Amino acid sequence: MKIKEYFKMLRVKEWIKFYTLIPLIGAVLAHATPSIFILVCVIFFCVIGYGFVINNYFDVEIDKRHTKKVMQGKNPLSTGKVTKKGTFMLMGVLLAIPIALSCFLTPNGLLFTLLSIAFLTLYSIKYIRLKERFIADIITHGMMFGLFPFLAGFTLAGGDLNTLTLLLASLFMILGCGALLTHQINDYEEDLGISSTTVVRVGLKSGWTLLLSFVLLAIANLELIAHCSDIGMLFHGGAFAYLIAYPLYTCRGEVQGVINNYSCAE
Repeated sequence: MKIKEYFKMLRVKEWIKFYTLIPLIGAVLAHATPSIFILVCVIFFCVIGYGFVINNYFDVEIDKRHTKKVMQGKNPLSTGKVTKKGTFMLMGVLLAIPIALSCFLTPNGLLFTLLSIAFLTLYSIKYIRLKERFIADIITHGMMFGLFPFLAGFTLAGGDLNTLTLLLASLFMILGCGALLTHQINDYEEDLGISSTTVVRVGLKSGWTLLLSFVLLAIANLELIAHCSDIGMLFHGGAFAYLIAYPLYTCRGEVQGVINNYSCAE
């Protein structure tokens, strides 16, 4: 039972379908062999899991007052189902595995893996807590879940950095920034008076404006990629549709609320 609760600290269901894909896409683009692909998968399963565990570790008091997170059981540490000592040991294991494996691959891959870990730590750790710094929370989220993981996956597989690779990395960074904004918009009511996020500081309306700005920036980045390389109409169109659909789908509850309010006003 304890093992199950500690595994819940990784909050795998929240990221396995999205964040894990980013370093794997990098590995595929670098023509990774099956064995290297599996190693990149293991490395970033641990790295991303570490990011969510350390977030839970330093968010204990906040999560105790966050009704939605308590009901969903997202932080077993806040409910006393796991201990701080055990959680600290779990973080140690989640750090040791990716660092050790990266050391056997490439120096650049190790560097970007360590940068991912560093920003995941700075995002949550006490006194620094970039997650509560205005705008820095958005940019950091894009770097630690988009930019550095993509570059790590690409270089761990032996890829050489070039202009197109950096453009792709920047697109994933923008997507990571937008992902946090959608999360902050969805949690706006719960976060008021509890957490100092960028959307809480600027207000919900300005939060939507920020999200729209990042969507437009992502589209501009995609068009630049299309201009610099032959990505094909199918991929181009699919990526364009995704950039529009993702924030709308993720914030569908908030969007429906706005539509309902408008309908009532009419």
